[in-house]
Amino acid sequence: MIFRRLAQNLKEQNWTAIWIEFVLLVAGVFLGIQVANWNAQRADNARAQAYLVRIQRDFNTDLQTIQRREDYWGKVATYGKQAIRYAETGELVDGSAWKTVLAFYQASQVLQWYRADATYQDMRSGGDLGLIRDETLRDDISRHYAGASSAAYLYALLPEYRKIVRGLTPQAVTDHIWTACVQTPKPDHQYLLNCDSPISEAEAQAVLDGYLRDPRLLPELRFWVANQGVALVGIRNYKPILHNFLVRVEAETKP
Repeated sequence: MIFRRLAQNLKEQNWTAIWIEFVLLVAGVFLGIQVANWNAQRADNARAQAYLVRIQRDFNTDLQTIQRREDYWGKVATYGKQAIRYAETGELVDGSAWKTVLAFYQASQVLQWYRADATYQDMRSGGDLGLIRDETLRDDISRHYAGASSAAYLYALLPEYRKIVRGLTPQAVTDHIWTACVQTPKPDHQYLLNCDSPISEAEAQAVLDGYLRDPRLLPELRFWVANQGVALVGIRNYKPILHNFLVRVEAETKP
């Protein structure tokens, strides 16, 4: 309609009306662009808030997971040290050959950990990292996840010791341990339990003798226990970093 009136005014050389129509046209275009920009900014802000809420959830998931890993890996390392002590000194765990067999076996347990990074990967692949307004926070989050890959090996290792000791353990003992000495209520939750022996002390001692006859076992066990120690230091240092990120992300989500 504006264009029809503008054409009519040009034909009639009504310059005042032409000027008014031109101003209205420019103002309309300008306001339309502004409204579009405003709507786009609102959409970006909403996406940024949604991403930040998801990142908070990922960090909280990591905190809960590493607490379970700290408990679990600490117990595995303790079993490993008990087994090493027996191999080096002949000292049985609580004077029991069965408990010492159990220590050797439980020292081979693995509960891997991978950081919860689905939100970061979504933002990165979608080119949405720039939605985080705080440039320092954005850069720190990027460096955090970029550096995670270098430590992933430490938290996901399947040790050679695991293959060796399980290959030397009688099947009846293995079956009993998984039935009575390990509890897995959820895929990511596992607990190592004390349990009664399915074999006599003499039979348990024979299993121990078989372990020590394999020259590969003790060096691999020492390596695995050392690795667990380093992993424990890593996740203990990681907890305050996560807490700091949570505080900063929470501040960014506030209006």
